[in-house]
Amino acid sequence: MGFRNWMAVAGKLAGRDPSYLIFQITSRCDSRCLTCFNWRRLDDPEKNDLRLDEIERISAAYGPLLQLTLSGGEPFLREDIAEICRLFHRQNGVQHITIPTNGLRPRDVGRLTGQILRHCDLNYMRIMLSLDAIGEEHDRLRGVPGNYEKLRETYRELLDLRRTHSNLGLEIATVLSALNRDSIRETIDTVAREFPGIDKQAVVLVRGDARQEASKTVDAETYRSVMAYLYDRNAAQRTNLIARLFRAVFNLNTEAVCAHLEHGRLPLECLAGERQLVITPDGTVYPCEMLDRPLGNLRDFEYRIRDILATPQAREILGYIKGGGCSCTHECAIHASLLLNWRHYPKILWRTIIGR
Repeated sequence: MGFRNWMAVAGKLAGRDPSYLIFQITSRCDSRCLTCFNWRRLDDPEKNDLRLDEIERISAAYGPLLQLTLSGGEPFLREDIAEICRLFHRQNGVQHITIPTNGLRPRDVGRLTGQILRHCDLNYMRIMLSLDAIGEEHDRLRGVPGNYEKLRETYRELLDLRRTHSNLGLEIATVLSALNRDSIRETIDTVAREFPGIDKQAVVLVRGDARQEASKTVDAETYRSVMAYLYDRNAAQRTNLIARLFRAVFNLNTEAVCAHLEHGRLPLECLAGERQLVITPDGTVYPCEMLDRPLGNLRDFEYRIRDILATPQAREILGYIKGGGCSCTHECAIHASLLLNWRHYPKILWRTIIGR
């Protein structure tokens, strides 16, 4: 890490390209989460996931990247995940990589994360451990007996890595739903006690086509109350400057979600499709994970993202978003819209300084 890395980041913040990429690198998953928005696309034998050589072509034609999130499915089921990170680091100059995981494979997560850190000189790499409850309740929500204990093992593996890699961030991500709203404060308290090495716990709202539809009945009052409780806990956790920045953006993100739940609209311009894109395991490109309107498939465009974005179909969908045709609580799209719009920088800076 160094000054040149941060100058490269500044240049991407000022650009107009889609420099925030969510790449679902596999349709395979070893969880069966009740709140999963992507469950219909997982473990489908008809799905044809992109090969590494295809991903290399996508990377080569993509352009500069600020943030790369690798998801799935379970991203650590791809043995070549470190090579995927290396491609985007070398060819697209990405300095921030986020990988969520169910934590079911502690040794694989530790080994592959170590490979990424050794091969890529990143400003920050963030591993997000998915934890929705404690003990057997977590196992029930995730559909896998023993998941909670496996996640604890994964946490310990990553703590060992952080002793030699200060640019490794550890977070816990909890999905708030009707299935855990009564126990989530206990979960927050337990995380503070039993996972003291994390940078923060994030609570995100259940969204989209959840496997169990009834899980989505969470009102604004419940969400705001849970997030206020979480703020107090997060303020006490050990952190560094970059983690404080992510926390400031996360808190602003939370306030935007509250506004949507209360008023039905986001209080900011959504940049999904313009500054953030989603690529699914088979190469289909979407503006975000919630709007089910594909821009095109990279296999049909010689893996060139710019060619897709230039089509009449893509321009029509991006105009629909820009014109306020949709609004949702997708935290990643809100996150990108905050980070990649300079008008939000003064309040992000202030929140970083004061730790809120």
